[in-house]
Amino acid sequence: MNFTHNNHLTYTIGNKLFGVRETIYEKFNVAAGKIDLDYYKTSNWLNEQYRTASIISQDFGKDIALMFSGGTDSEICLRAFLHVGIKPRTVFIKFKGDYNWGDFKIAQKIAKQLDVDLEVIEIDVVDFYRSGRAYDLAGEIQCRQIAYLTVYRTILDLQMPAVMGGEMLLRRHVKPEGSKWYYCFRENEDASAMRFSLKYNIPLVNEWFSYTPEMMGYYLEHPSIHQLVSDRFNYKLASVSSKNSILKTLMPEIVDKVKTTGYERLLGFNGETYRRLNNSHTKPLTASLDGIFIDNLMIQLFGDNYVSRKT
Repeated sequence: MNFTHNNHLTYTIGNKLFGVRETIYEKFNVAAGKIDLDYYKTSNWLNEQYRTASIISQDFGKDIALMFSGGTDSEICLRAFLHVGIKPRTVFIKFKGDYNWGDFKIAQKIAKQLDVDLEVIEIDVVDFYRSGRAYDLAGEIQCRQIAYLTVYRTILDLQMPAVMGGEMLLRRHVKPEGSKWYYCFRENEDASAMRFSLKYNIPLVNEWFSYTPEMMGYYLEHPSIHQLVSDRFNYKLASVSSKNSILKTLMPEIVDKVKTTGYERLLGFNGETYRRLNNSHTKPLTASLDGIFIDNLMIQLFGDNYVSRKT
């Protein structure tokens, strides 16, 4: 089953590809495939969005569900599908109690603008947690993020190939001797999508923005990203606050928005669930990086050409 194009993006736990943690001693490692440099020179990040939509539809068919949050990432996925002539089943998860009402209004606005039917599925996220259903699912696929679990639960009900989006998150790893940036691919969150897909035999794309090595390369070579990870004194710990403005330069038609997730109104609840769900699966004894350092990633993507590009 493909999670990215030709499964170029992989993780291992111990020596198990796309595995689950069975002991506290196993290392978590992330690796990426190599860029086709001849193709890379002829295309760009925007074209790679459209190519990704086409590849996914070829692999999984045109009957696919897009888990649409109303945020920038899912909007880009939707626009890419529409650009190549595919109207996905566009699904918004609405929390009972209107916790993500603001997101819902944004999602409605975008769907109307793009002439897409927005399917709304209501979930009682508090009951989902308190009933124990979230804890049980978390243990099955080793995931501690309840936002992911609500999406997985919905995909199980839909029983069809799905796309979750998944931003290309960069974080700063701070140590006393200095800091280094890394591509963040979290064992107990991002990797759980692959475990879910394998366990339930439902095709699922959670790493749209890393779906091809070329797309990763275009983003990492964007001048703003290069500056972000090169500037020692920008005081940023992650790419989150820079992401929307960068994506706006790459796809100008996306809607301006202040994106929330509904969990701002559930902040204490979200913290409680995060800690509690973490007890449902084996935790590593020694800390291992949830991802891969940028320099190592660039070497994997570009090979020997990275040295010349760097100099």
